[in-house]
Amino acid sequence: MADFSVGIVGLDTLGSALIRRLDQQGIGNTATDLNGRLLQAHIAGGGSAPAGSPYDLAQVCDLIFLTETNDQTAREAVLGSVGLVHALRPGTIIVDMSDVSPQTGPALARSLYSKGAIWTEATPIGSAADLRAGKLTLLTAGPAESLERIGPVLRAIAAKTLRLGDLGSGPLAKALASCFGALSVAVYTEMLIIAKRTGLDPAGLLDALPLLAPGMGTAPAALSTQVVTGQYQSELSGKRLQEDLARVLDAARTAASPAVFLPLLQAAALAASYSPHATGDALDVARWMSDNGGVEFGVKAPPPTA
Repeated sequence: MADFSVGIVGLDTLGSALIRRLDQQGIGNTATDLNGRLLQAHIAGGGSAPAGSPYDLAQVCDLIFLTETNDQTAREAVLGSVGLVHALRPGTIIVDMSDVSPQTGPALARSLYSKGAIWTEATPIGSAADLRAGKLTLLTAGPAESLERIGPVLRAIAAKTLRLGDLGSGPLAKALASCFGALSVAVYTEMLIIAKRTGLDPAGLLDALPLLAPGMGTAPAALSTQVVTGQYQSELSGKRLQEDLARVLDAARTAASPAVFLPLLQAAALAASYSPHATGDALDVARWMSDNGGVEFGVKAPPPTA
């Protein structure tokens, strides 16, 4: 194992799971959070050595995992009045695992360039339970030599590491995947609405699709388990879907890349969030489409009249 003094900034679900995994692997660590309540809970639970602030942690750690939950707290932890920037030492490696926009990590990296700190990215794919079990996948970015140096630590917390591109590529890849999944569900839902209104059995049609359209792949699992059953529950919130759509559309504008369908999905997601049946789930879009199509999934059609 590489010889590092490891720190974790951010004690929400991801940070707490990371600490547990590091402890299991015998990797000592120091932890902190800008939220005093979370830091006190960490201490009360017998967690790893606490630091009073990111500033304090930067004075004793040379490998720092940033596990913040949004752009604002990530910026505050790095650049705020008690942020890392004020105490970073040259050569310190920061591993950004935060749930932030694709632009935030690269911007923070640029702001620390003069400090001699090395910014890397390890966007997590998987749940907190996956992290605790060492089954996580990490989308990495940053200087190759630095990623190689911290490789033993990354391998201790994840089953697989992949590299897709430069800094910001991990958060963008996650947003793209989210949008792709939602767009696929919307397209299939429209097809199922047409099928049901014309007398076809939606569930049977989904089963027949691999035979009717070989080579096109299978429909997303949410279609059969959530849309056709009328449950409309997923692991993604409607708010997060809208954030991911905004991130991808912003990237498309920056790259001057055409995006025809995503603005339509964005408008549908916004309309769905105001529908009477909205629950705050990303599948509210499918429910809204079904309502507008005059179709109620999960309910058997009445028998035909003589």
